[in-house]
Amino acid sequence: MDEGSLIAARDQLLETAVQFFSADPDVVGIFLGGSLAAGSADAYSDIDLRVVVAAERHGHYVEQRREVPKQWPGFLFNEWVPGAQHCVSHFRPFGKIDIFYYDVAALAPSPWYRLPIKTLHDPHGLVANLLERSAVLPFTVSEDDLDFSISKGLAAAHEAYRRALRGELFYALSLLDELRQHIMHADDWLHDRTPETAVVAKFDMRGSPAVLAALKASYCPCETDAVVKALRVLAETYRAQIIGLHDKFGLLRPLATDLEAVDVV
Repeated sequence: MDEGSLIAARDQLLETAVQFFSADPDVVGIFLGGSLAAGSADAYSDIDLRVVVAAERHGHYVEQRREVPKQWPGFLFNEWVPGAQHCVSHFRPFGKIDIFYYDVAALAPSPWYRLPIKTLHDPHGLVANLLERSAVLPFTVSEDDLDFSISKGLAAAHEAYRRALRGELFYALSLLDELRQHIMHADDWLHDRTPETAVVAKFDMRGSPAVLAALKASYCPCETDAVVKALRVLAETYRAQIIGLHDKFGLLRPLATDLEAVDVV
C-alpha cells in the first residue's frame, strides 16, 4: 500500500462519486468536509462527502444509501447505522467514503458549516448561501453538553472499576476508552478549542501536555491490577478537569457530588 497509489485511488473514487450525484438534477449541492477540505489529509484520510438532495428525492437516496456505492469500481463493503441518513463505504485498495444525504428543505445555517468545506457542485448557489449565513454563527458549549459528558465520564469510570473487580477485563478496557473520550472533550472545552481546531490538529497534536501524558500512561495489560491502576491515573486527571469545568462554566450540578463520584475510584 504505497501512499501514491492510495491517494490516486481516493481521487478516482471522489471523482466517480461526484460525477454520479451531479448527473441527477435533483442533487442540488455536493460539498466536501473533513481533512480533505481542510488541506490536512494524508494518504490514509477518508472522503467526507455531503450530498444535498431535493426534498422529494431525499428519501430515495437515504433508502438506497447502501446500494449506490456498490455500483462504483472497487467496492468492498458498507458500514451503517439503522435509521441514519449516511453510509460509510470501503473500497480497494484501502479507501473509505462517508456519504451524508441532506434534505434541502431541512438545511439550515449552523456553526458546523464554519469548518473547512470545499464546494464541488452548487448549480443554484445553495451551498454558497448556506456557508455565508453560517459564517457568523459561533460555536458554543451548552450546559446540557457539559452535563451529559460529565455524567457519562463518571459512569464509565464507575463501570470500568466494577467490571475490573469482577474480572470482566475486556469490557473494562473498553470503558477506559470511553472515559478517555470525555477527558479529551473536557480538555478542549477548558482550552476554548473549537471543532475547527480538531479538523486541523488531531488530539495527539492539540491536547494539553499533562492530559496527553495521562492518556498515554493509562494504556495497560489486560490484568485487574493494571486496569485499576490505569483507571486511577485517568480519574486523577478527570477530577482536576471536573473542578475546572465547574469553575469555568458555573455549572448547576453540584461539584461536591461530582468529586465524591470520581473519588470512589
